Amino acid sequence: MKRRWPKSVHSQVEAVFHSIRAIGQGKIDNPNGIRSFGTWKTYRSEAHRLADFLQNNGCDNILDTPEVARLTGKYIQERFNEAIQDGKSLQTAETRNAALGKFELAVNTFMEDQGIQGERLDLSQVRQAYSELVHANLGKSSRNFDNRAYPDPQNLINAITNSTHQLQAKLQYEGGCRTEGVGAPSNAHPNPLTKENLGGIGKDPVTWKDVGILKGVVEKGGKATDHMISTETYAVLKDHIEIYGRLESNYKEYNESISEAGKITGQYEPGRGTHGLKHNFAQKRYRECVANGHTHEQAMQQTSLETSHFRYSETYTYTKG
Repeated sequence: MKRRWPKSVHSQVEAVFHSIRAIGQGKIDNPNGIRSFGTWKTYRSEAHRLADFLQNNGCDNILDTPEVARLTGKYIQERFNEAIQDGKSLQTAETRNAALGKFELAVNTFMEDQGIQGERLDLSQVRQAYSELVHANLGKSSRNFDNRAYPDPQNLINAITNSTHQLQAKLQYEGGCRTEGVGAPSNAHPNPLTKENLGGIGKDPVTWKDVGILKGVVEKGGKATDHMISTETYAVLKDHIEIYGRLESNYKEYNESISEAGKITGQYEPGRGTHGLKHNFAQKRYRECVANGHTHEQAMQQTSLETSHFRYSETYTYTKG
């Protein structure tokens, strides 16, 4: 059944995006649709920003695909200039580029479903040019303090004087653990790492490098998650557990060590705390996945699994810059 084509550009965006809405469906059932509500909101928001631009530049029909492609090139340039001026991060630009890819898919899927003749929307050259531009000119992560990640996490970790706290910080940064996952639960219920959590050396499924495995780490909500850390840090953790029997510390004291290191290295900001290292992990892991051939959605899904979220929409909080 053919739909009545709306006059408003924003209503047109809603109409075409409906054709790829797949909230709650599995990847097998709908491999190209948007299956996460968080992703749906993010991508539609970007599409509506493009709609504003199209409308302001005299385009009132997104099915006029040649004109939409031409104006999207101009739109992308404006957004890039804003990113440079505002200090936005590479992953923010990559999310925008992925959203434009879904917009292209939405328009073409709608045209096919409705039997509409005409040239299909092709943003491949526009998106490729934008990708090359942002990778050449934008930093890997934002340095704004509204981003909870630390600008220089390795320097922060090196400045921690307590060896136990330094090891815990390494586990958070390298493995994406929460504080309860490194033996410093904020709820005061003991949750140490012991020899049962030492899973030996395995392969990173993204990079295929050797990594140390933390197995069955119980964190928020009682979820047991496996985490990967460097083999060097794994060796230090193994030695620590052999000597002390477990890795654990008082949460308040651990947090104070992080804050003190933040002040020493000029990275302290109220509210950043230990959780900032988890943000660092997520941003680093997302970029690593993309560098190894993952799509945006695959990179988000992998990062989510490793941060104990299981739904990648939740991971936007960590990866945005």
